[in-house]
Amino acid sequence: MINLVRAELQRLTRSTWLLAAISVVACIGWAIVQVVVFMTPETANERSVNAAYSMAQQGYMFVMIIGIIVVTSEYRHRTITWALLVTPRRGHVITAKLLASSLIGFVLGVAAAAVTTPAVAILLSGYEYPVWTPDVPGVLLGSIVSVALWCLLGAAVGALIRNMVAAITIAFVWVFYIEWALVMMVPDVGRWTPTGVAKAVSGWTRDGLSSFATGDLLPVWAGGLLMIGYAVTAAVAARLISVRRDVT
Repeated sequence: MINLVRAELQRLTRSTWLLAAISVVACIGWAIVQVVVFMTPETANERSVNAAYSMAQQGYMFVMIIGIIVVTSEYRHRTITWALLVTPRRGHVITAKLLASSLIGFVLGVAAAAVTTPAVAILLSGYEYPVWTPDVPGVLLGSIVSVALWCLLGAAVGALIRNMVAAITIAFVWVFYIEWALVMMVPDVGRWTPTGVAKAVSGWTRDGLSSFATGDLLPVWAGGLLMIGYAVTAAVAARLISVRRDVT
């Protein structure tokens, strides 16, 4: 299993570096927009500062796409057949991809936090805002965990929907259209969606800079458990279904 995970990591570093770079740049861009555009002297407080640092997880859509590509590219290029010939136990192959995806997501989360933190600190220092709060380390850690789980969730989606274009399209539509439509119709449902849960994990608050849901988000611990539940459920389903259906 360790060798399978190592092989997946080597393949990922060669094939997804561009999306990884875009996801990190997106975090910096969101941080700049949130601080420069949305923060004002009237709204500047500890929670809005925490929300600015939580932008380290705002590249989650690109990270989720990386997770999807991890699995679907194998089916698209038919290389999954060779992988299964080398490792006949199909469940191990899928599990290795899921583990590799979560590790890549963790590394990307760390990278995003590493570049977003100084950017936010520099931006805040130009205003009469607090540059740091006692909650910022927890916010950054939550953002890193959130990014790792988004990548794992993407890999699980890719294993369930093996067509790359279809999987990415469905993920995009769900995150940017269906979730928002649900929130518009039933505001309190936002706290239970993957996006709302991820924001809760990162310590994001509705009275920070902007709001995904009009109701309060879940506590950090509850959001973390639910996000892990979403990712693990999708991963288990992906493994079970992948083992039972044909490769082609």
